[in-house]
Amino acid sequence: MVQLIKTSVKCYKKRAKKTVGGKQKVYEYNQYLIPLKRSDNLECKEGVLIIPEKYFKELFGVEDTWAVKEYLSKLKGYEMSIEGYKKEFKELELMYQKEFKDLEWKHSELSKSYKELLSKHTKATKLYKMDTSKLQELAAKTEELAKQLELRDIEYNKLKEDYDLVLNKSTIIEEQIKPDEDKPDEDKDLWSMIKNRLGKKELVPKDE
Repeated sequence: MVQLIKTSVKCYKKRAKKTVGGKQKVYEYNQYLIPLKRSDNLECKEGVLIIPEKYFKELFGVEDTWAVKEYLSKLKGYEMSIEGYKKEFKELELMYQKEFKDLEWKHSELSKSYKELLSKHTKATKLYKMDTSKLQELAAKTEELAKQLELRDIEYNKLKEDYDLVLNKSTIIEEQIKPDEDKPDEDKDLWSMIKNRLGKKELVPKDE
């Protein structure tokens, strides 16, 4: 509880003798005293503040000391409220610091996961590009082989046509010069010789 002490300043004259220039003079001045009561509960050497009543209204907006006491009491209550707010603020600050540290840890973990995923994505992209390049090369080779196979088919068909033509000619000639059964053996031997010669000239296609 804020304590206000009401008292009055007492003055009394005090004289002092001094010698000035070989002559003794008497000086008189005011001596001031502020009496206190035992019930004021002040300790020796305890610091106090003295405010004249005429300044109360200027400082506190009131003239009565009891109103000042009430005003100071309210101030004390405000101080206690402020202390409570400070304590509450401190608790909130600690809570937010803890949450901030948790968020920092989560951010760190997410950053690690992101870096790992980015590394995997980079490797997968590199492999994908390599595989795509290989597929393009294989597609080009396949196309080239298809063209070569097509040319081989053309060559084979041409050779087959030539072979069929020669075979047909050989059959026609064979029919024309085939000996009769009634001819002598000399004619038969001549016919065998011609067949052998024609057989050597036949074109046989190679297997692919």
